[in-house]
Amino acid sequence: MIGGRKLVLSVALVAWAGAAAQAQARVTQQSKELETRATLEQELKAAEQHNRTGEAFLLRNRLEHGDFQDGDRIVVQLLGSIPYNDTITVRAGKMLPLPRMDDLPLEGVLRSELNDALSHHLARYLRDSTARATPMLRVAVLGQVGRPGFYYTPADVLLSDVLMQAGGPAGDANLNGMTIRRAGETIWNAEDTRTAVTDGLSLDRLHLRAGDEIYVPQNSHFNWTSLLQIGSIAISALVAIVTLSRR
Repeated sequence: MIGGRKLVLSVALVAWAGAAAQAQARVTQQSKELETRATLEQELKAAEQHNRTGEAFLLRNRLEHGDFQDGDRIVVQLLGSIPYNDTITVRAGKMLPLPRMDDLPLEGVLRSELNDALSHHLARYLRDSTARATPMLRVAVLGQVGRPGFYYTPADVLLSDVLMQAGGPAGDANLNGMTIRRAGETIWNAEDTRTAVTDGLSLDRLHLRAGDEIYVPQNSHFNWTSLLQIGSIAISALVAIVTLSRR
């Protein structure tokens, strides 16, 4: 019985890994880029037309409030006469502190708009410098994985890659039941999350933000031992009742 369960799990892991590898091969450079405002507006229109209310909510939230949250990390590299390379944490109020400059407000800014926003901000202080910024997304990978916890990862990384960063699925993982949650609420159900892995979607294309949770549940197994124990207790109680009734 145990050997058969291990065989089924091995087959499932191989199938999942194969699907993830195929998805990785299908993903082009364009699909891995951060989504623009125009793209998100088109996706919102399509979601509303097809009554995908959950996805529409995520899209409207991104378009209105932007992608950044307090505590996010951004790798900033300045190119030019004043070289600079550092990882900066977004402060309260979605403000990005920069050395010897005013803070850069990030309310309403998308990840795809960050480089332009940063370059325009720098132009107020520096003439011959350009900027390159890489937004890092802090997400939790919980449940049946090798190393559950929070991870900082580039926003354009694939969902399947984040799972492997957390040590990959554990021996009793139910990959088909994987979901994505925000503040205790499921924002991508098991079917949608499975499709995201198969299609090679990135965290950005899933509209994730800091603090979101990728949850891998445990395979459910029928506990025959507990059932037999309960049955034995019930039979003993029934025998005792019958014996007392005959006295």
